[in-house]
Amino acid sequence: MKEKLITSAYPRSGSTYLNQALNLFYYSKDLPNNNRHTVIAIDNNNLILVPFRNPVDSIASWHKYPSRGILEADIKYYIRFYTGVLNNLSKVVLMDFDLFTKDIDYIKNRVLKNFGLTTNKNVTNEDIKKAMLANGKEINLPRNNQEELAQVKEELPNIEGFDKCLELYAQLIDAHEKQMRQ
Repeated sequence: MKEKLITSAYPRSGSTYLNQALNLFYYSKDLPNNNRHTVIAIDNNNLILVPFRNPVDSIASWHKYPSRGILEADIKYYIRFYTGVLNNLSKVVLMDFDLFTKDIDYIKNRVLKNFGLTTNKNVTNEDIKKAMLANGKEINLPRNNQEELAQVKEELPNIEGFDKCLELYAQLIDAHEKQMRQ
């Protein structure tokens, strides 16, 4: 395949899952299963697939990731990243985490509509998770840490800037719906 499908995302927004799905759908199995997606597309004016996820879930998940960042910094990063996305919508194909992790055909339909690429491959959610394991991405699979996540989620609304994250998320949803209608 000549054209590369490129992703860029805020951490814990499903980019690893999406990359694995794209690899399974559109790249031949004889190629190494590493991540061939790069943001060099910006220089080439290519479209970039950008997953987005509710900030409560993505920030809490990123905060409980092994890096254990500072929530204020995580919020600022979310704001910077998605402000940049919204300011460059003509270069972006928004991918809703809640849709692409539950409906595999959503991925194929978005790629067909925006890149004109088709695939006859049948890929399931389990196939994607197996590929993540096989490629050393098990850390990106959901973990059973609901109590830890709940604690972080309780803190988020009290942190300066979080309201801006919610505003950006609402704008992302609106922009996604507009893209879906085009």
